[in-house]
Amino acid sequence: MTTRDTETLADLMSERAGKRGSGLPTWEQVAKRAVDPVTDYRPSPNLLWKVASGQDVKINPPLVRSIAAAFSLPLDRVQMAAARQFIGLQVDDPFDTPAGDDDAVVRVAHAPDRTGDDMPATKEFLRRAAAGEGDD
Repeated sequence: MTTRDTETLADLMSERAGKRGSGLPTWEQVAKRAVDPVTDYRPSPNLLWKVASGQDVKINPPLVRSIAAAFSLPLDRVQMAAARQFIGLQVDDPFDTPAGDDDAVVRVAHAPDRTGDDMPATKEFLRRAAAGEGDD
């Protein structure tokens, strides 16, 4: 089992469907629920299986939105998992930004081997944004 900070789209999908005899839905059943709410795009069961098995596919926003809809998952979680799997980015808060009263959430896409110390300009931008500087 992976954590949300490391899961790929294949991890996320294969945990929820396609395993014969497991009681989980088949890819045909998932495909019936996989409808992009923006474009009405509907991926085939075979395409969903390919994504879940880690094969290279053409990834695009309608496919990601349809997968989120199929599993009733938050779109941002599915987008982050897709970024990890298909372009090798880690999406998280590399600065360990403390939770504030304003409910601000920091997410930065970066190479997996990078830390906040490797991104001084981004860190400065976030500091200035939090302090309300540069709103002119």
